[in-house]
Amino acid sequence: QAVAAAALVARWLEMEGHGTCEQRAVTELEAAAALVCDAATVEPHRVSAIGRWAAKHTRWPLPERLQESMKLVKTDSLGLHAVSKRNFAIGDLLLKEDALLRIPDLPLAARGQLERRFGSKAPFVAPAVSMDWSSISDEVRQATLSLFWAHPLMETGSPGMRTDNFQMCEQLRQCKASLPEHWDASDLLRFLHVVDLNIHRDDEVPGNASYTGLFVLGSKFSHSCEPNSSWSFSKEGHLQYHAIRPIAPGEPFTFSYIGNGMNMIVSTLQRRRRLGTLWFVCQCSRCCGPDLARRISCPKCGEAKCLPVYAKGDGLTPDWTCRQSPLQELVPDASTWQCGACGVMVPAEELPLKDEDELGEHVIRAMQGPIENAGEDAVALVQLRKLAVAKLGDNHWTTALAAFAWLQKSYVILRKSPIIDFSEADLHDASSAVASWLRVATAQNLEQQMSALFIALRLAQDLGGGLRPWGYDPADPLGSGFASARLSVHGWKIGDDFVTGPDEAANERMMQKNAPRSFA
Repeated sequence: QAVAAAALVARWLEMEGHGTCEQRAVTELEAAAALVCDAATVEPHRVSAIGRWAAKHTRWPLPERLQESMKLVKTDSLGLHAVSKRNFAIGDLLLKEDALLRIPDLPLAARGQLERRFGSKAPFVAPAVSMDWSSISDEVRQATLSLFWAHPLMETGSPGMRTDNFQMCEQLRQCKASLPEHWDASDLLRFLHVVDLNIHRDDEVPGNASYTGLFVLGSKFSHSCEPNSSWSFSKEGHLQYHAIRPIAPGEPFTFSYIGNGMNMIVSTLQRRRRLGTLWFVCQCSRCCGPDLARRISCPKCGEAKCLPVYAKGDGLTPDWTCRQSPLQELVPDASTWQCGACGVMVPAEELPLKDEDELGEHVIRAMQGPIENAGEDAVALVQLRKLAVAKLGDNHWTTALAAFAWLQKSYVILRKSPIIDFSEADLHDASSAVASWLRVATAQNLEQQMSALFIALRLAQDLGGGLRPWGYDPADPLGSGFASARLSVHGWKIGDDFVTGPDEAANERMMQKNAPRSFA
């Protein structure tokens, strides 16, 4: 590594004429940071550019020690992505990085003007109009075009698709005086695609929207539906990734492109269709395995173990150039199902898939209802859970999500209503069912298991007694020590016959931080 760094320094000094001690020090730091790239797979011009920007913007690890923690590798399946170089424990900081480019929000009036002119494409084109391009260097603009992923169809799609996009960008260049000076239509289109597919944005924490931006290393974390990390913004606006389960050397760093909420417990088909708006069909380990969240009652033996048999390989890849349907609808469903109990193959048309769609919509709508409708939504969720069991079986995600949402609504009712029409035993049964289902269907999705655990903790604290009746082992609620360390940090203490937590205000803040994100 030392020899490689010295060679890079020598070459850069020769190419760029760096002569002062300060310039030499900067160049040496850039060369050391560039060692994070796998020279066998990453193009030389990208190696030097990544070294330059990583040296400038990486806050942790130190730029000269990046190569000890991660490696950037390019493959056909994942493109340029980050891989772990060492073991990480739950909670470890993986990366802390400043933005290459911040993307500000447009004022409300300007957003209205874009919507009137560009309709549904207004959010896509907004970043081009929101930037003060006179303050952005050419070097930064070129880095945004060359160091981030954009879908190949942007350049290789159908002629009609390319023509429409270029015409849109030509119109966009007339919306702001500085755009024609800094962008032609082709590069502007690529920039918009780069932002659309690589942006880090958090609208759920007040004040964090101003930290929105493009991050050179953070954008190299891949997607997984059972991720090993999650990201947030620090109080300084730095992007930071933490491990949410143990990570081994050689394992890609992953997070969820669709958030860490309960939307992650839905079926493989639903997750893939949400991700379809980003022009890819997820093939992470969870999506390529059995769709345990979608187990339906078998029409032959009655066991709730009938699973979809999704297409693989070329049969899974849709024609993204088709403009007749929204992108997510192009992701194909399974045409055949197989029962894990009796082995029978079942055509999709013989299963209650229309009921599945309708129940899913109703459960999500009731879950997202406003707090003042908690009583009404709780009644609806009880009925929806019964209907889901009758139509689909007790192993389907709609059944589990209805139970989880009912627990949320019940906690609100317990705190606010003088009349309670459910028993503590009902709460125990629902919590235990959710905990058991999550352990089987989403074994590696610890963030979702934490959301369910927090509801159980708050109910147990209010009603008294231990955690075991709620479906959890008090000594290690989620296994692997994952929950214990996190709970102790927040002030929770769990015994065989008691649960105590932080004060109510701190409890509310913690629950908001760990609350499941919206399905929207």
